[in-house]
Amino acid sequence: MKHYILPLVLVTAAAGCMTGGSQSAIQPAGSLPAQGPASKLTAGASSNDAFAIFGPESGFERNPSNFDETCLTYAYGPAEVPNYVHAYYINDVLSRASDGHTGLCTYADIATF
Repeated sequence: MKHYILPLVLVTAAAGCMTGGSQSAIQPAGSLPAQGPASKLTAGASSNDAFAIFGPESGFERNPSNFDETCLTYAYGPAEVPNYVHAYYINDVLSRASDGHTGLCTYADIATF
């Protein structure tokens, strides 16, 4: 049994390193990060509130399985290599947000939600 514990710990640790950014993991509904650019958004904010904080969005996508939900992408950092905040809205009310992403929001892999 002892021989299985170390490989299991190593696999679990490696899987935790594959999130892609400091806070790029999908946040649970109603969850906002404690720090980073996405923390500038408050729960229940509208897309107009986010516009006031980040400026115009860099990308927009509607959830194909729930047209009430949209994801807006906001760029931050250097223009040459920006990072992105992904802000998810249901009926224009912020439900969750995360930052540290290297690309625009997409619902292409809807199974990750």
